Amino acid sequence: MAERSYHRIHDIFRRLLENIQDIIVIVICMLLFALMIRIILGLAESLAGQLNFQYIASELIYILVLVEIYRLLIIYLREHRIAVDIMIEVGIVSILREIILHGVLGINALSIMALSFFLVALMLLLRYGAIRKEEVEGVPRDGFLTELKRTLKRETRD
Repeated sequence: MAERSYHRIHDIFRRLLENIQDIIVIVICMLLFALMIRIILGLAESLAGQLNFQYIASELIYILVLVEIYRLLIIYLREHRIAVDIMIEVGIVSILREIILHGVLGINALSIMALSFFLVALMLLLRYGAIRKEEVEGVPRDGFLTELKRTLKRETRD
């Protein structure tokens, strides 16, 4: 009987730590969302002034990286696993963002060769590494407005 209570303490402690970790991930998701909003507002502000294509392209790609990280965290909350394929995609897009930000001519040849090798390795790993897991949505979703109306109806009922 003492052995059962010993395992029960481990289960309780594990569940407590998982819940704390979920709270941390939710806070990170909210911070990422706030950062994306801030970047979009900064882009809107920069469009009012002189157009700097390199800055705008870099910020748009940065938002895409943040969206992918947000998606990675949502998958973690739903399935409690780290999606390696999404991490590789984020790595590829981040490398391309840095190349756009600094410009190909602003990076020395050895760094370009190293980045090219790294990109090819990541792409081969993504293509042939058998790490992709098909994402299946638990509940079929309707359009954005339909989902919003359904959520609002649920909140007014409660």
